[in-house]
Formats: sequence, structure tokens, C-alpha cells
Amino acid sequence: MGIFETLVCSIFSKIGDKLIDHGDRIVSGGLNIKSISDSLKRSLDSLSAKASDVDEQIKNSELSGKKKRKREVEDWLKQVQVIQTELSALENEADSEGFVSKFLGSDRAPKLQERVDKLVEQSRHFGELVLDACDIRGEALLTTKLIGKAFEENVERIWKLLVTEKVPSIGIYGMGGVGKTTLTKHIHNRLLEELTQECVFWITVSQEFSITMLQDEIARAIKLGLSDERDEDKRAARLHKALLSLGKKFVLILDDLWENDLWDDIILEKVGDPLRVEGCQLIITSRSSDVCRQMNCQELIQVEPLDMDGAWNLFCEIHGRQRQTTLSRQVEEIAKAMVKMCDGLPLGIITVAGSMRGVTAVHAWRDAMEELQESATGNDRMDVKVFKVLKYSFDQLDPNHRRQRNEDGYTKLQHCFLYCALYPEDEEIPREELVRRFISEELVDKRKRMKAQIDKGHTILDKLVNVCLLERTRDYDDRDCVKMHDLVRSMALKITEGKHMVKAGQYGLKEIPNEEVWTKDLEKVSLVSIDIEQIPDCVSPNCPKLSTLLLRGNFDLHYIADSFFSKMHGLRTLDLHCISLVCISNLEKLKELRELDLSFTRIREVPQGLGKLVNLEFLSLRYIYGLQIFPTDVHLRKLKCLYLPYGVEAPIVEIEMLKEMEEFEGRFKDVPDFDRFIQSQKSKGYAVTYRIQVGEAYIEDFENYMNFSSVMFTSTDFTTIEEREVVILASDTQKLTFDKCKGLSKCLSDDFNIPSSLHIFKIELCHGIECILKDEQLIMFSSLRRLCIYCCNKMKKLGLRGSGFQYLEEIYIIGCPDIEVIIQAVASENVDLPKLKWLVVHNLPKLKNICEAKMMCGSIEHIELRGCPLLKKLPLHFPGELVDGQMNYSPPPALKEIKIMKNEREWWESLEWDHPSHRNLLQPFLKFEESSPFSSPGTYSG
Repeated sequence: MGIFETLVCSIFSKIGDKLIDHGDRIVSGGLNIKSISDSLKRSLDSLSAKASDVDEQIKNSELSGKKKRKREVEDWLKQVQVIQTELSALENEADSEGFVSKFLGSDRAPKLQERVDKLVEQSRHFGELVLDACDIRGEALLTTKLIGKAFEENVERIWKLLVTEKVPSIGIYGMGGVGKTTLTKHIHNRLLEELTQECVFWITVSQEFSITMLQDEIARAIKLGLSDERDEDKRAARLHKALLSLGKKFVLILDDLWENDLWDDIILEKVGDPLRVEGCQLIITSRSSDVCRQMNCQELIQVEPLDMDGAWNLFCEIHGRQRQTTLSRQVEEIAKAMVKMCDGLPLGIITVAGSMRGVTAVHAWRDAMEELQESATGNDRMDVKVFKVLKYSFDQLDPNHRRQRNEDGYTKLQHCFLYCALYPEDEEIPREELVRRFISEELVDKRKRMKAQIDKGHTILDKLVNVCLLERTRDYDDRDCVKMHDLVRSMALKITEGKHMVKAGQYGLKEIPNEEVWTKDLEKVSLVSIDIEQIPDCVSPNCPKLSTLLLRGNFDLHYIADSFFSKMHGLRTLDLHCISLVCISNLEKLKELRELDLSFTRIREVPQGLGKLVNLEFLSLRYIYGLQIFPTDVHLRKLKCLYLPYGVEAPIVEIEMLKEMEEFEGRFKDVPDFDRFIQSQKSKGYAVTYRIQVGEAYIEDFENYMNFSSVMFTSTDFTTIEEREVVILASDTQKLTFDKCKGLSKCLSDDFNIPSSLHIFKIELCHGIECILKDEQLIMFSSLRRLCIYCCNKMKKLGLRGSGFQYLEEIYIIGCPDIEVIIQAVASENVDLPKLKWLVVHNLPKLKNICEAKMMCGSIEHIELRGCPLLKKLPLHFPGELVDGQMNYSPPPALKEIKIMKNEREWWESLEWDHPSHRNLLQPFLKFEESSPFSSPGTYSG
């Protein structure tokens, strides 16, 4: 947190210098500027110190490899980082004329102080900062069924080397597409399943790897934070310490290492020197046995192509013969001939089988065989042959040669596939992002609503997955993604040679490619994540056909010359996400632009000429902290998606004029503006997806892009509303948050229609609310996943009935001194909570019942009880069976831990149970914890 402290010192040093010359203007308009300055500095100093303490304690805990930070603490640190980013912008602004009056003499300083004070207050209620890293062992990976005797023998051989002979390092090699990764995934999953005390970490190493990337991936796998350290040697030392602290055996798998001069013992030292950690075993997969030897692998396993029997069985498995009409003898003979041409390479067999799914006519099989023969003949080299087999599968995306083709002869489906190769090797590409790009590039047929186009885009991706040209996966944020096998990607890049320029992921490429390679025929350019720092004035590529330019992830890119875009008049997609750009040149000549992504940049005003982009359909300005206003004279009539930073008040008049808009993210200044927005969208006749804040700005994480609607009222004043009518929320709202709101009625349902569609419902620091629902109301929360009530000091009851919670996964009720019961129910009836995993109740001094009936919650994993002295019973269901006339009970099957404070052990012992054995059954799960320095004693005051 040294940067935070430095920024605070610098800003207030500059303010101090200016105040010396401020003279009689120290008090201006009734405001004591000096007093405001001192108060803000004290708050920032307090936050800096608190954040430093939290950060240090978390890192020390995570070094053991057994702990991970709580989600609420991680979110809090992100909020602090947001404040730090804003301070960086303020430091630059502090040199400007009139800064003191504009900042300290306006509402900007008080608003910043309010946010800072809130963060400091939140930190006092964390309790424990970290949790047990229950998932640090690794997670099972999706994989296909193993086919062939040789594969099974290799699995058993590797298993014996790992488990019986304890070989420290194993190299698995073979040509691309032969099944090395699939084989190793089966080993990975078997290790997790059978050796439950060991950790297994899977790391995919791309062709364009760097030491830093590899360090980051390993750190992510073992839940270690390294983002604050850039020195490779210091990062390596921290990795080594974290691996040592795991305290258990582990297997580290490095998948798909390519030939590189760097592969030797030095690389292993740079990534934590795992082989010097007792209990570590290393598995490496590579196309080259030389790589395995360079890495000093003690045992080498070569993966050979399948024999004909194995190849045919794999073909049948993928083709789905068991689920289809039996193939005729004639078709089967053709199919076997096609399999033979794949030379036993699983990747080739899988793609050919996928392309022939659902085909039954003999003439269609003969035609496919003829095309495969034409593709595969002419070269005996195995790698060339598998490329041609993959190319055949690509050609089969248009098997009848009848579908609508573009000028280059490829169908839209084929272009969607080729588009995926613009991303870095081994990239897990979010489906939502890809589909949006397909729409911007007009690769999806025009439809009346964008939602229908999105559905069509997902259907396209499903087809590409079904024919095995893409793989289905999920990323670290648990988003649905697709991924390209590196051989498949190489084939796609070969097809687009001359039309696409792809340098994505080539870290260390500091300069933009020379202008000579920017040819007139270029259609797509991907320079994603390659460390470009600037695009100088001398660069002005003449690319009239260029439709896509991806520059995202070049974090140090701070300057782009005005001339750079001057000859790109056909540009449709411009992605500048996550670069350090402070200002951007005039874009008014880019009339064809459909998508502009400027999120996570440092621009302070929207680009000149934005209003002239008459075809723009998607505009993202997310997380741009320096942007103060969104202009009201930007009339983008075709805009369908608009994402504004929460720091900017959305101009409601301009938003109402966007008649084509289907997705919106932004903040309205008050409830009347929010009401106007909801009413304006109702008249459209179709659902608009939105993420809206009302009131003060609050930075929150994105959750799976824009696939649900949410509303957050933050420091919103409801007393200013002249007519206290019910505020209408859209019926499909899935996330609803009230944070520090004033003027709400005693019963929340008096002010709002609470939709039954809610997935996440959160109320925090709203001191006027006494209940959510009245006794006579029967609103069903049948979709609710997470319920959070924090520090509401007048909340007496929630009004939640004990039915209709079939999807509820998490309950957090914290710091509400008057709550007596959480879920109301008839004592004789059980309450079904089949998905509930987390139950956290803290500092509820009047709580008598968590639930007035027995909770049937077989999925419960984590329970935290603290500061609930009147609670007499934990209403869990204990499964039982009758044995020899006596009932034998067992604990909830998924339970992992029950956390209690050490000073509340006596209270725990006093709890009442339906059967004497229940207390003993829970004993192994109890964890008595010391009071944390970040805990607030007693009840929450809010």
C-alpha cells in the first residue's frame, strides 16, 4: 500500500502549498476549506493504514497455501484499489488552476470522504479475513473417454510411476493431436479422486509463454497473490515458500511445453523450484522429447497414435453411433476408410466424426470421403496430414456448398470459427463476448431483437463445439467459455493468412508491427496483450478493408497517434479495453464502427466525434474513473448496448432517446430518474437487460457480463420523493441491493414491488427498515440464491415464510440487534432448503430462532455463529436409519465446518438438541476461533 500513502502525501502537499496562497478564501461560501482538507486526509490515512494491515495479514495467511481470502475482504480491497486509482487521477489534477475550489469547495471531497469512511467502517466488521482453502486441492477437469488399449496401458504405467515408484518427474511426449492432454487429464482426475490427501495443480503453458505468465498461473492455482511484485526472483522466492507451506504432497502438471531455449533447470527455479519441495512430483507434456530431457524428466512416456481398432472405437464414440440409426454396411466401410486416413490421431478422428454426425445417406458419405481424400493426399508428413484432416472438418461446416457465402467463399459459420483464432493461444474465450463480436461483424443474421441474435450466436458456438472444432470450458470467473486446441488454431491462422494479422499473446513485443505488414487486404488485426507502449505519429496503415482491430490488454499503451485510424474507414470493431490511454483521437471518420470498447482506460472525456458514429451499436465505458460526465449531445440512435462508468451520472433525457437500446449499465442520480428509465423501457414491448445504480457511486464486480438485470440503491434519499408511491422494479430483476438508504418505510414492501425473480437480495446499513414483508404478504422467493442483511439496527423480522426457497444457497445476517427470527414457519412442518451451503449469523443479540421449524438442508457446508446469546437451537436435519430397533443418526452429509468464537464455547455447549447424539456428531466439524483484531466487539452499531 506504499503507492496509496505516496499519493495521499503528494496530493495534500500540493493542496497545502495552494492553501498558503489562499488567504481570506480559506473560508469560502460558508465552507472551511482547510478543515475539509484535514478531515479528508485523516480519513485517507486511516484507510491506507487499515488496508496495509489487511493486505499484510492476508498475504501472510495465504503463504501457507491453506487459507484464502474471504470474498467480502477481496471486494473491500478492490474498493480500496478503486480509491487509489481515483487518487492517481486527482494527483494529476492537483496541479491545475483552481483545483482547491473545484475539489474541496464542491461536493467531490465530502463524497470521497463518505466512501472512505464507509470502507474504514466495513473493515471493523470483517471478523476472520481468510477461510480454509477447501478447493486448493484442484478441481476435476472435463475430458473425453479414453479409447484404446495403449491409452489404458499408459494411464496405468504413469499411475505406477507416480504412486508406487514415487518418480519425481515424468515427461509425456508425442505429436500434436495424439492425445497427450487427454491422457494427462485422466491422470489428474484420478489423483484427485483416489489420493484425497494430495493436491493436484494443472497449468497450461502456451506457445508464447513468459516467466511472469507461468509464475502467475502457478500462483493462481495455489491461491497465492503475486500481483504486487514484479521482480521475477522475488516472485520465485514467494512461490517456493508457498509450495513449502502446503504441508502436503502435490503433483504439478505443466501441459503443452513447446521447444524453447529457456527450458532448463533455471525455469523451474523461476517458478518456485517445485522439485526441491519435499512431496512434489512434476508431470510435463510436450511435442518434443528433447523438452522433457531438458527439464530433467526421470521417466519419459511416448504417446503413440491409436491402432485401427482403437481409432474405430473412438470414431463411433464421438459420432454417437449408439444413439443413431445403425449405419449400413456400405456406410460403415466408407467410415472406416475415413478413419484410416486419420492415421490414428485422436484429434483428427474426433473432428471427422463430429463433422459427420447425423449424416446417413450413402451418397453424402461417399462425397465426404472424396473430399477428405483430396485434402489428405500429397504429403506423408504426419503433422501435415493432421492439418489437412482438420481443414477437411472446417470445409465440412458447409458440406453441401449451398449456404450463403461471403466474398472470400466462406460461410458465416466458418467465419465465426476463424474469428476465435484472434485470441491468444489457450485462451478461455467468454461466449458472451464472442457472440457480441459475431453480431458486430454481421456474422449473425439480422433479426428483430438483439436477444434473438444472441441466441443465434450461442447456437453457432454450440455447432462448433458439437463438430469438435471448439472445446467447452469455464474460466476463473466461472463464465461459460470456449477454447481452441492449438493445432486447430494453427489451422485457422493458416487459412486466414494474408487476411488476418494475429500477434495475440506474444508478450514482449514492445512496438507496433512495421507499416509494411499492414497490407490493403488485411481484414482483421489482433494485437492483444503484447506489451505495446505507444503507436507513434509516423504510423498510418492503409487498410481500407480492416473490420476488426483488437488492442486490448496492452496495459502500458498510453499513446495512439491521430493518424493511426485515418485510413481504416471500414472498421467495425475497435477494442481498446485495459490500456493506459488518457485521451483518444477524433474517431468521427469511422462511420462503419459498430462496437467501441474503451473500458478500463484512463480517458477523461469521451472521444471527439463520438456523436458522428451513426452506426455504433455497442459502447463500453466501464471502469473509467477519470471520466466525469457523459455528454448530452451524443445522439447515437442505433445504440443497443451502453455501459457507463458508475462514477458518471447517466443523462436520463439522452437515455430515453435510445429507442433501440436492449442492454444498459450505469447510474442515475435519484429515484425519479430511475422511474423515468423503467417507464421508458416498458413501452418498448421487450425486456431490457440492465445493471443500474441509483444515488451515490459504488464500484462492484461484474458477474458474468450482462446476463441478468440488477438494481442497487446506494445512499439514496427517498425522503425527497414528493409522492410516496410504490417504486416499480422490472419483473425480471435478479439482483436487488439497498445500501445506506434514507427515508425508506418501516416495511420495504410498502415502497417497492419486490420481484419473485430475485437471485441476490442484499440490504446494508438501512436503519429505517423494520421488515421486508408484512405478515399477510405471500411473496415467493422461488429463485433466490443469496440473502444478505447487514447492520440494519431497526430490523425486527424479515417476514420470510418457510417455503419456496428451493434455490437458496447462502444466508448472511449480520449486525442486526433486534432480529428475533430469520425464517418463519410452522414448527410441525419441515423447511426445505436443498441448495443451502452457507449460513452466517453474527451479532444478533435478540435472535431466538434461525428457523421456526427443522431445516432440511443436506447441502449445508459452512456455518458461522457469533454473538447470538439467546439462540437455543440449531435446527439442522440429521439423517437417520433404523438399525435393530434403534435410530442411528449421521451429520448433514456435505458439512465441512462450524465456526464458533472461543469465548462462546460455553454457549455452544448449552444448545438444545432433538437427540443426545447430535451434539457429538457435529464435534469433528467445530472450529473455535480467536477474536480478530478487525472484529468489532459486541453488537453492530452500523
